[in-house]
Order: sequence, then C-alpha cells, then structure tokens
Amino acid sequence: MFRTRIALLAVALGILAFPTGALGAPVEVEIEQVADHREYRLETLLVRYRFSEVRGTLTSAFLHFATFREQPVDAVPGWESDRDRTAFAPGASRPFEIWIDGVPEDGRYAGTLTQPSEEEGVLSLSHAGEALEATKRFAVRGDSMYTLDVRLEIAAPGRALQIVLGHLPSGQRAVYLYDGNVHEAPLGPGAYTRFEGVGLVTKDMVYFLRFMDNPYLEPLVGRDAFNPAGQPVFGVSVGDAPDLLVIEGTLYSGRNRYLILEAAGLEELGEVGLFSQFLIYVMRFLEWLYRATGNYGWAILLFTLLTRVLLYPLTRKQLHSMAKMQRLQPKIQKLQEKYKDDRATLQKQMMELYRKERVNPLGGCLPMLLQFPLLILLWQAIIYSAEQIKLSPGFIWIRDLSGPDPFYILVILTTGLMLFQQWLSQRRMATPAAGGTQLIGWLFPIIMAVMFLNWPAGLWLYWFFTTALQVGQQAIVEWELAREETRRPAPRPDGAEDD
Repeated sequence: MFRTRIALLAVALGILAFPTGALGAPVEVEIEQVADHREYRLETLLVRYRFSEVRGTLTSAFLHFATFREQPVDAVPGWESDRDRTAFAPGASRPFEIWIDGVPEDGRYAGTLTQPSEEEGVLSLSHAGEALEATKRFAVRGDSMYTLDVRLEIAAPGRALQIVLGHLPSGQRAVYLYDGNVHEAPLGPGAYTRFEGVGLVTKDMVYFLRFMDNPYLEPLVGRDAFNPAGQPVFGVSVGDAPDLLVIEGTLYSGRNRYLILEAAGLEELGEVGLFSQFLIYVMRFLEWLYRATGNYGWAILLFTLLTRVLLYPLTRKQLHSMAKMQRLQPKIQKLQEKYKDDRATLQKQMMELYRKERVNPLGGCLPMLLQFPLLILLWQAIIYSAEQIKLSPGFIWIRDLSGPDPFYILVILTTGLMLFQQWLSQRRMATPAAGGTQLIGWLFPIIMAVMFLNWPAGLWLYWFFTTALQVGQQAIVEWELAREETRRPAPRPDGAEDD
C-alpha cells in the first residue's frame, strides 16, 4: 500500500508541468445599428466584445461569464458602472483611438465582419482620410484565454502619432512591460532594450496589450497622456515611424488568472504567492486529468479519488481515534462522576485510561487539520479553472460544471448522504451525544445546502464523492475495530482488569 501511494504521488509530480491548452467554443458575430452608427459584436462563451465604426474603437469587453461569488464586469476602462455599463465616463477616450499630433482623428471606419471558422471571428475596420489611412484588424477565438489578436496598419507620413489603449481610472496607474519585467512607471530612453506592452492590472482584472517586437513604440507620458478633454489615458506614441506602420500584438481583457495569463504569454503580470504556487500545481493536475479523460466531471471524480487514497493513512488514523473515543465515553463519564470534585485526580485517571486503551485524545484532530489545506486547494482549483470547465463537454445532466446544478440534484444527493453519514455516526456511539450536539450534526448539512445552493456543480460533485468515500472509509474502520474486539481476551469472571 505504501509503495502504491508513493507511485501515485510520483506520477502526479511528474505531470504537473503538463501545459495548459486552449479549449474551443463557437464565436457569435453580429452587426447592430446603434443610434446613428453601427457596432460590431463578437461574442464568446466568456466575453462580449463591441466595436464602433466611430473612430474604429473598442467600446466594450464585457465579461458576461462569472463564476461563484464573481460579478459580470467590463474590462474596458472608462465605464462609470462596469457591471451594467450604464454610461461611459464623460470625455473619456476609448481603446484604439489614433491621434495625429495629439488630436484624435475623427472619422468613420468601414467594417467587414467574417468568420473563417465556427470558433473564430474577424473584424476589419478601415479608414481613408486626408491625414490618415488606417486598417484595424481584430481576431477573436472561442477559447478560454480572454485574448484578442490585434493588427494595426497606419499610414500618416511625417505626422506624430499616438495610439490610445484606454482611459486611466482615477487612483490607478498603468503598468509597463520592459524586457520581460513589469514596471509601475515608464522607463527613460536607454534604460531598456524592448518596450513590450502597457495596460492595467488589478487583483481581479487584467487589461493589457502586449506587442510583438516593435522599435517605434514608446509609452505615452507627460502631456501626451491626457486627451483634449483633460482626461488621463494610457497607450503608446510613435517615434520616427516608417510611412506604413504595422503594430501587432495580443490584447488580454479578462480575469486575473495566472494559468490563463501564462497560456496567453503574459505570465509576468501574475503575482504568485506561496499559496498560489500550490494552487497552480493542483490546477495543472486537474487539467491533466481532464486531458486524460476528456471530461471535467471524470477529472473531478479521479481528482477526489486520488487525493483520498493519498490521505487515507491520515483519515484512517483519525477515524480510528474518533471511534475509540466514542466507545470510551461510558468509562469517561463514570470517571467524571467519581472525581467531579477532584480535577487533578480526574485528569490523572483519564490519562491512565487513554494509556491502557492506547487512545490519543488528539489523534482525531491533527489529521483533520492537516487535510484542511488540501481541501481548500481542491476547492480553489475548481473555482479558478472555471473558464476551462465552462468550455469543456458537459457531465451527465449538467451542461456546465462551473455553474450551479440546474436541477439541484447534486445538492439533494449530497445533503441526503451527509444526513445518512450523521445517522451512522450517531448509531455507532456507545452513548448518545448531548441534545445540542446532535441537533448541530443534523442541521449542518441542511444549512450548508441552503448557504451554498448555487455553488458550481463541480464543487457539489466533488463534495458528494468525497462524502461517499468518507462513508466507505468509516465502514472499513468499523470493520477493523470489530475484528480487534473479537481478538481481545474475554473479561475475567471477577471483573478485575489485567495490568
């Protein structure tokens, strides 16, 4: 058994470096008439992008997918209410405006919306004016990476150009990527080799454009970092550009998830603490199980089974200790009654009883405490893998394991199983627990069901299976204890105990 557990652990550690890949899903495209102009919508299962023919700008990257305790949010900075997008901040500049000599070029862009495949949408916006000719191409894929491929072709010979990437919210600073390192302020000339990107990074969100190697780009600074309305912006300025400037890059506008940022080539933007490092390994393991099985439902079940196998020695010790303590309750109560006025003697007698029965009163606590960090990691891994889970195939009656069970079947089954587990525990006790303790044991599964009714179905699947395994493990321990009882020597006729 020990060698088997070591082998399983070795396999797990050996595959943690398995790369995270993108999952595919359909992209919807549509042209809409809004007031006096047209807008172009490209929507994936995670994000709804909107572009306007006015100045050829990105007006919205609305993250309509939100997992447990998250809210839909717009990643494009400048919305007064980014949850419902009621209004854009007065005077704010929108992403991908082109300025000529510090003045926004005002004009309409002709749009062409195509779908090279079901899982890709491409928008091309073109403008030909006296001072500027520009084509902006945006490609959206139905993957889990929140990325938008960007290609800008700009012809404005002899003019100073600035390209705005977004409004700078009050109290927030843009971050800059130089030579693979993130800086919170722009560097001066000669302090870096490559300027690689600019954007906004918060604890929950990332909105960032990373360029392909382009020697003509510099960050907007000083007076150039304010638009004619006096609003702060961030973006790039172009110095000594050729007659036809081509800028290519990837815009990430989505949740701050390290593995997704890594897959998008933006791992430098993700801060990884000690807990996050363990979480990343667990998420990669869960991803590998998905690749092996082709379904996140089976991946979660295997995940639970493997962790329960690895934890079984601790769980077995915990259950043995708890069962023995339950069976000692009659003797403990007799001692408490006999020495109720002499606490020192009571403690001494109880320690002697524990020694004779070979029971550690803390034996059930320590293994349980050691399991908590791993249980939290499993819980967080499912939450932070929500994008990949949403884009994966459904499991039994549940189309999306990252969202609530539509019929709450798993909630009912899990609650029923927890109540059954409580009944088994009460039945096995040598003496009934106090009324308050019993009541808490019966109410806890019901309270949990009500409080976490809309948990992601994947979490309920995990909790159902881990509870089922616990019930099975309890049955094994009860069988082992019953065998121990049959092997014990029969009590002496005079009722005396052996030394």
